[in-house]
Parts: sequence; structure tokens; C-alpha cells
Amino acid sequence: MRQLEVGQTVTTPGRTIGEGDVNLFAGLVGDFTPIHIDETFAQTTPHGTRIAHGPHTMATAIGMATHTGLFGERVIGLVNISWDFSGAVKIGDTIHSRVTVEELRATSKPGRGLATYAFEVVNQRTETIQRGRMKVVVRTD
Repeated sequence: MRQLEVGQTVTTPGRTIGEGDVNLFAGLVGDFTPIHIDETFAQTTPHGTRIAHGPHTMATAIGMATHTGLFGERVIGLVNISWDFSGAVKIGDTIHSRVTVEELRATSKPGRGLATYAFEVVNQRTETIQRGRMKVVVRTD
């Protein structure tokens, strides 16, 4: 396991969000809102096309961060997520995240700590579309 340090920042690999991803997420969570699954309807919206679910993009950003070595076997529980959605992800957009270790602190339980990660989710046009923080319980042994 890589040692964590406050201020440490990594950039995740990119991920292109496809139609299959959006449809799979809609089916998985049961959210069939027309902006996500009905192109004819979506063309009448300010986006002009279908967009990915906000939580889908958030989950993808967190998932991509697992490939960086910041999480791995050290994470043993989720405590809190605070997330802001400022842009949309259209089908075909490629996203990646910059993830920073924002805070590390010990807990009262031996071998455990709290880690807070700050996320900035960016599309292929370098537009920030989401920002968030995730606090997790981590093993410190």
C-alpha cells in the first residue's frame, strides 16, 4: 500500500461515457428520467442531447480513483460524501478526476483513521463538471 500524505494529488485515467453506460446505470438504479434515456425529449432541453446521471458520473469518478493506489485495501468504510454538480456529461464525453488527500487524522480505534479526499471531475474540454469530498475510514496498520 502506498503511503498517504496530505496534499498528495493524483489524476485518474480518463473514461468515455457511452450510451451503454447510461442505459446500464438507469436500469441498475431504476432512474429512467427522459433526459437520460429519451433522445427526442433530450433534444428539447438546454443540453440538446441525453446526459449521464449526476450520481453515475460521481460513482465513475470514485471508481476511476481506485486505479491510482490512493484507496486499495486501506479503505474499510464510507463515512460521508459531499458533492456539487456544476456541469453535465453528454454521451461521448470523456471524464477524469484530480484527487487530493485533503485530511488525515487518527480515530480513537487503534489501527484506524479518517481520510478525506477532494475530487475535481473534468471533461475533455477541461471544464470542471463536478467537485466533491469523500471521507472514509482507513486502516493505518
